[in-house]
Parts: sequence; C-alpha cells; structure tokens
Amino acid sequence: MMETMSIRSVVTVVVAAVGFAALSTGPAFAHAELVGSSPTADSNVATVTEVSITAGEELLDIGANSEGFVMFVTDSTGLYYGDGCVSVTGDTASMPVSINAPGDYSVAYRVVSNDGHPVEGEFTFSVTGDASAEQFAGYPEKPACGTDSTPMIPGAEVYEQTVGIDGTWITLAAVPVIAVAIWLLVRALRKRTS
Repeated sequence: MMETMSIRSVVTVVVAAVGFAALSTGPAFAHAELVGSSPTADSNVATVTEVSITAGEELLDIGANSEGFVMFVTDSTGLYYGDGCVSVTGDTASMPVSINAPGDYSVAYRVVSNDGHPVEGEFTFSVTGDASAEQFAGYPEKPACGTDSTPMIPGAEVYEQTVGIDGTWITLAAVPVIAVAIWLLVRALRKRTS
C-alpha cells in the first residue's frame, strides 16, 4: 500500500512538473499575430498613401523583393494598388499605395516572424474620397516589386471594352466598302486594257 502511494506521489509530482514547465515556456512557442493595421480594419478614410500591419513580435526582415513578404491591396473590381515592395521595421510591415477613389478595398498580407512562422490574413477598409477628383490608377495584375505594370484608372476597363466592341463594328462595316472599292478598281483596269 505504501509502495502504491509513493508511485502515485511520484507520478503526480512528475505530471505537475511537466505541466508547470509547459506553462512557463508557453510564450516561447507562441507565434506572431496581427495586433494592428493602417488603415484600421473596417475603417473609413479619405485617402490612403500607405498600408501597414503590425504583428505581436518582431518580423524577420528578408528584403523587399522576398517572396516571403506579400501585400496586395485590391478594390471591388479586382484592380491592384501599390508597387508590391514591402518594407519591414521591427514589428511592422508596410507598402506605399496611392488610393483616393471612393469604394471598398481589401488588404491581403503574408509576412514572416522572427521565429520563421508566417503571419497571414486579410482586412478591409473603405475610402470616402472625392469622386470628382482625378483618380489614382490601379493595376490589372498583381504588382511585383521592381517591375513595371500598365496602370488602369478605376472604371477604365469598361471604357476599353466599349472601344473594343466599337472597333469590331467599325472593322465589320469597313469590309463591304473595301470590297466595293476593289471591285471598282478591277472593273476600271479591265476597261482600260480592253
């Protein structure tokens, strides 16, 4: 009986010691998580010149061109904003953007904490800018740091599609005119040779 009590006591002490060790080292196993952003998630702002996220611990700075760090800002039509170059200072990662068109925007991000674990997620914000002001351009493709992309003014894709349709109709309407001109030319050349 005494032997059974001491085995139970030893097991209890070992389990308690392991539990205490796990609790005291818990923060060492924790991973960074988002603690703030700019613009603030679900906020309304007039214009945006930079987006940033702040993690709960220092981020691993592996350079602006690294594939480990990604930030994409998109509007409701799917246009992208920013140059794709993410810079890291301490616990904050940021990317310059130019947004003044009213509407809803989404920021998707992936960064790496000092312990090598990725921190990723998404948040949204709204811009209340002046619809009559000249709008900053977005991009139809995801920006890659250090590469140029052809910008597109918000709403311009509708204009380009309309131009494409009108251009098709103009081309189709020109076909009979060209055919008649060729027929007249051939006829005139036949008369001349006879």
